[in-house]
Amino acid sequence: MSDVNTTFIITLVIIGIGYILKRVKVLKEENGFVISKLIFNITLPATILKFTSSVDINISYILLPLISIIFSTFMALLGFLSFRKYPRNLKGALIMTMVGFNIANFSFPLVEGIWGDAGMPYIALIDAGNAFSIFVLCYLIGSIYSPKNQEEQRTINLRYIFNRLIRSTPLISYIVALTINFTNLVIPTLLTDLIDLLARANSALVLLLLGVFLNFKFDKNEWLNILKILVLRYGMGLIAGFFIFTFFPQEQFSFLFRIMITLSLILPVGLAVIPFSVEFNYEQKLITMLVNLSMIISFILLWIMVLFLNA
Repeated sequence: MSDVNTTFIITLVIIGIGYILKRVKVLKEENGFVISKLIFNITLPATILKFTSSVDINISYILLPLISIIFSTFMALLGFLSFRKYPRNLKGALIMTMVGFNIANFSFPLVEGIWGDAGMPYIALIDAGNAFSIFVLCYLIGSIYSPKNQEEQRTINLRYIFNRLIRSTPLISYIVALTINFTNLVIPTLLTDLIDLLARANSALVLLLLGVFLNFKFDKNEWLNILKILVLRYGMGLIAGFFIFTFFPQEQFSFLFRIMITLSLILPVGLAVIPFSVEFNYEQKLITMLVNLSMIISFILLWIMVLFLNA
């Protein structure tokens, strides 16, 4: 395992470089969306294929994506209860930010830096469940409460939603990777070398992207809703994470298994919520504020928890 402080400091420096490049106008947030498309469609799928297709999956590993899906479903239900009296458009935006995590873009570089290849299969399988939460559950919630549906008085087009989901590159990558894994399909060396090369570019691009999207200007009018979301997300995540880390039998579930689940439950709001908010005509400023604040909080919490749990 690499030195934890060194990994977090290097991560912070690369995020800082991305933020500085934005401040000096070398990069703009609009460029960030271009970078995110490269990550979303090229380097992230390569990372998924590299680690998920080769991991030795046993029965206990099935729990990794299942816990992620169950927790997100619970958070969606908690969101319905917490915001049931809110206007539909605000309710939809807030519940979307309760569901799923920024696992691939936020934790992949940290996990790879601290635990190396040993930790990546665990977090990749957790993200397989998170992909379902983000691209199915979160997307459906966003579509159901979309202001567009109210304005145009149209019904939910499930066929359209399904077509969008099956065109999701990360989701397809998980399906392909798991198919390769279960069928023991042998991939040509040239292709594995290409996948490995693209996967290595993922961490640097992701961290630069986080810096480009980082913003410290927050609208005070939305603080009550933001605080409510953050308390619910991190409160429930910490409780569930510590329960799993403490009470899951050590003989059956390894340290890496337990710590990956624990850390995954306190990760930031998924970046995919931002383009979803654009597509469904939600208040983008509120969602962007939540994404930014959650990135800062998660970074600090992860640093503390990794040091504490590894002590």
